Amino acid sequence: MYGYPYIRPSIFSRGLNLAKSINWTNLLDGTQKTLGVINQAIPIVYQVKPVISNAKTIFKIADTLRNTNTNNNNSTNKETQKTTTPSNENKPIFYI
Repeated sequence: MYGYPYIRPSIFSRGLNLAKSINWTNLLDGTQKTLGVINQAIPIVYQVKPVISNAKTIFKIADTLRNTNTNNNNSTNKETQKTTTPSNENKPIFYI
């Protein structure tokens, strides 16, 4: 019992020393900066979320428009070939 030359520190005093060693100003400044970035990022996420979720639909629409333009170009080329062939009649030829 009396063999220890010092008193063993309690858990409470260890926690108190740890709390004193933390630089609370830097910790709170870092937390405030982090919350500021999060507050700026949340509206951006809400604005971009529908674009990302509808990206698949946008690509399908673009693919459909591209295919219809190709089909229309093929049909107009066939029609112009028919109208531009010279005939025996004396009519003017219009190139479209």
